[in-house]
Amino acid sequence: MSEGHHKNCNHDHGGDHKHQSHGTSEKSHSGHHHHHHELPDLVHASAETIRRFKIAFFLNLSFALIELIGGFFVHSMAILSDALHDFGDAMALGLALYLERASRAPSNQNYTYGFRRYSVLSAVVTGVILLVGSSFILVESIQRWQTPTQPQPFGMMLLALLGLTVNAYAAFKLSHSHSLNEKMLRLHLLEDVFGWLLVLIGAALIQWTGWVQIDLILAMGLSVWVIYNVIRNLQGTWKVFLQATPEDLRVEKIIAEIQKNHQVKGVHHCHLWSIDGNEHIFTAHVLVANDNTLSQVAEIKSDIKKTLKKFHIVEATLEFESDAETCIDPKHKS
Repeated sequence: MSEGHHKNCNHDHGGDHKHQSHGTSEKSHSGHHHHHHELPDLVHASAETIRRFKIAFFLNLSFALIELIGGFFVHSMAILSDALHDFGDAMALGLALYLERASRAPSNQNYTYGFRRYSVLSAVVTGVILLVGSSFILVESIQRWQTPTQPQPFGMMLLALLGLTVNAYAAFKLSHSHSLNEKMLRLHLLEDVFGWLLVLIGAALIQWTGWVQIDLILAMGLSVWVIYNVIRNLQGTWKVFLQATPEDLRVEKIIAEIQKNHQVKGVHHCHLWSIDGNEHIFTAHVLVANDNTLSQVAEIKSDIKKTLKKFHIVEATLEFESDAETCIDPKHKS
């Protein structure tokens, strides 16, 4: 009693979950019909994401140029280092903008799940850019410790206030994001906000104490902070690439929810992974009584898929087996 149409490799999976948001749509029994009335909201959401990226990109690029010139004139290693960091962020945002657009392209015969993973790829590249830039800043600051330049604390404070404003606004524009890509970029901007707050405090301390090494301490501290957070967040992104079970979900919990349907006698051969850290895929073998008709199985399937929506599962492939047959994939049977 298995659903033969799910075995067809030419089945167009991409259109189903490519244009869904958090499991809010469901395929019909044949698997080929879409709820087109949802598309305007999704197109709007996609356009809004692109708009947020554009605003954050131009803010970061413009401010990085101001920061580079300002840092040169106030002789601050912390600000010059942050200029490099912001250029890295601007590059990452530009790449994210390009890949986010590419990830919205419709699925095709070669990429049946669509291009959502471009968004995850962008998150990885962004993280690598920050790791390289921050490592360079750290090494450069250590080398300058013996011969620090004399910064101008008043100019540093002015740039720090401007930096706080620009990065806080850019982070706010990404505050309602959901994708790994947007979350990684928001993290960068929030780190910049925290960093500029430290620069502001540091500039005030330099003005008060005259100890110029504070500038280098800030540069080193910020670099270590960024490296730590990027590595921590890249671990989650890497798990998406390796098709690990989403961190906020457990297969056992999903099975328990499915088995609340009294017609279901068992669930096994379960696989759960994520497309982009936000939209998930689930496959399973579902055991039902041998005397169920096809229409009864269709009802059970519909009930299960409604249950799965709460887990952000946008594509569920279910193979039904009767309690009179043996699973044909015993090596994977759970």
